[in-house]
Amino acid sequence: KDRFSQQFVGISLGWLRKKKWASVEDGVLVPKGDNVGTGEDEAILALLLRGEPVEAARYKDTLSQLVKRGIIEFEKKKIRIVSLSAAGLELVSSGLQIEEEIASLTPDLIRSEGWRGGKFRRYDVHVPPKPIYGGKIHPYQRIIREMREIFLGMGFTELRGEIVQSSFWNFDALFQPQDHPARDMQDTFYLKTESELPPCYNEVKAMHEHGGDIDSMGWGGRWSEDLARRNVLRTHTTAITIKYLSDHPTPPVKAFSIDRVYRREAIDPTHTPEFEQLEGVVMDEGVSFSDLLGYLTEFYHRMGFEDVRFRPGYFPYTEPSVEPEVYIEGLGWVELGGAGIFRKEVTEPLGIRTPVLAWGLGVSRVAMLKLKLHDLRELYQPDIEWLRKKSASSGLSLTEPSTKRDAHL
Repeated sequence: KDRFSQQFVGISLGWLRKKKWASVEDGVLVPKGDNVGTGEDEAILALLLRGEPVEAARYKDTLSQLVKRGIIEFEKKKIRIVSLSAAGLELVSSGLQIEEEIASLTPDLIRSEGWRGGKFRRYDVHVPPKPIYGGKIHPYQRIIREMREIFLGMGFTELRGEIVQSSFWNFDALFQPQDHPARDMQDTFYLKTESELPPCYNEVKAMHEHGGDIDSMGWGGRWSEDLARRNVLRTHTTAITIKYLSDHPTPPVKAFSIDRVYRREAIDPTHTPEFEQLEGVVMDEGVSFSDLLGYLTEFYHRMGFEDVRFRPGYFPYTEPSVEPEVYIEGLGWVELGGAGIFRKEVTEPLGIRTPVLAWGLGVSRVAMLKLKLHDLRELYQPDIEWLRKKSASSGLSLTEPSTKRDAHL
């Protein structure tokens, strides 16, 4: 025990007793004689040392133990023996000659004219060619492009905006209270910079504090200009559309935006810190809740979803509000975003006097359903094999625009 570790001694004692070479009597190791014979493991090792074959099937258990103990390694090898058939032997005996063939016509052969008088190898049309992978648009980008074309075809104007937005446009202009949980540090990426407030900030402030000049109580309390100035990475593309409406308060307006938004989300199969959102607004005289459902139903039908329904929802800046859902075989009804009519608390401070239909839809969730993915992260991973296998039309819908489709609640 002084020369070897406790583990080594324990293993050695176990093997001595297992092979019946010794026993422990009254705490003393007692040999059982010199004529102990040779065990299977010693016999196998002796055969391997001499380079002789060992019957694997016969000594299966012992070989497995030797592999586990790290004494031997097990490696599978295939040996193929090729021999001429009777037809091959006949061909050789008939005077077979070996000739050099030209496999490919290279520039050097052309320049040197070495191909003249040469024998070209016959093409075997049955030999599988090397696959060629041409460039193509990423399936996710194709789906985004299809969404864009649908709204452009419906007469909408596409909007683009800055990634960095003030808290005023991202939250306050949408009548989101300054103590709302969505504005917490753990949900929003705040920056160290600030932005100047727009001229309409006094009207927004009054709406938050006491309801402005309409029949509303607002949120009460004191509205902080400092909080409104703080810059954030936009948490939704609604910040883009509300700013556009502020600059274009006169109807009609039909606009949409498909862009990336940022939230402090833990990465898992259904969440990432950045993702795409589809935002849309319609402002016009006489538009109603039914028009909102009709626009969304038409959009999802054109995306290839036949069954669409709407569930009542709640959002701080729309009333009434709904959550559109589509039916997927095997999954049931899947929620895909939020929609509603902007509250007067949102539109009045901006000088808007006509109804505004608004929606914010999840783009990546639609892509997951269309591409039959179970993990959102697969949309962004550089899996070359997956990209190669996806056809150029993967996830796309060839559904024609409908003239007789009714949204249902």
